[in-house]
Amino acid sequence: MPDAKISTLESVDVRRVWPDESSDFTPWLADPENLTRLGDELGLTLEPRGTEQAVGSFSADILCRRLDGGSDDESWVVIENQYGRTNHDHLGKLLTYTAGLNARTVVWIAEEFRDEHRAALDLLNASTSGEYAYFGVEIELLKIDDSLPAPRFNIVVQPNDWARTVRPIGSGGELSETRQMQLDFWTDFQRLMESSTKIPVTQPAPRPYVTHRVGVAGVRVVSFFTTWNSATQNYATGEVRVALELFGRSHRERFDQLADQADLIRNAAGQPYLWQPWESESILRIMVRRDAEFENRQEWPEYQAWLKTEVEHMLRVLVPRAKELAD
Repeated sequence: MPDAKISTLESVDVRRVWPDESSDFTPWLADPENLTRLGDELGLTLEPRGTEQAVGSFSADILCRRLDGGSDDESWVVIENQYGRTNHDHLGKLLTYTAGLNARTVVWIAEEFRDEHRAALDLLNASTSGEYAYFGVEIELLKIDDSLPAPRFNIVVQPNDWARTVRPIGSGGELSETRQMQLDFWTDFQRLMESSTKIPVTQPAPRPYVTHRVGVAGVRVVSFFTTWNSATQNYATGEVRVALELFGRSHRERFDQLADQADLIRNAAGQPYLWQPWESESILRIMVRRDAEFENRQEWPEYQAWLKTEVEHMLRVLVPRAKELAD
């Protein structure tokens, strides 16, 4: 159409929205809904645990936990924010936080990354074991015409976990057997979903879950394949599960309103759901689960088909109700 009207994206100075990094941007990012935006880009499920966490004479901007099903020692995440271009001072702080808080995942957010700091994070990712992950993220704000500015997280450095699945880097750098099986499982699952549905699946990675965006603020669906069994509370037998996760400022109210419809939801889904089986300050879950023999690859197609069916049920039964409560 020769007369079609289009517009262009316009960059907005982050200080127009968040005048101060520590008192404006950091509290905004620490909100569970905004952390989820960041986590979706990074492929992480993040739960906030505090801001300005003291480490010696320094204080880390945001401390989180990864809800990946790993051990407590593997779950701590430090996020350090910086306006302007990256500098050596913040790089030193990141290393201090990694040691002082026993953080296995570090996220450095800035407006612009210097080449030498990208190289430093790349070196850390290449030199450390697969249990450590360093991200470099550039934050920008964009708008179209008179629209409100929208944040965009641009990943400029990411861990080498994905590269390691293709090219092992030697002793201590290969994926563990469990991580490799998780990657293989999700790779097959993604093929199944792409061949038979239009439901989005995040990039397969060596972790216990993938996420499915549903287009509703504060809501997402997550599929799990894990050695941890939530029913027995041990690792004797693994499980697969699908969870609707609610987060953000009104997540408790939305959860309670859905719980009031539990009988209707059970009848529509053809089965009961489990409501919030774990305590969490910022994320509430409605889920369905079944036991799974994690290492039995012959059973994987059955588990993957079960996950697909349960994701479809949640999108049909739970997500529309959650959307009505969000509108």
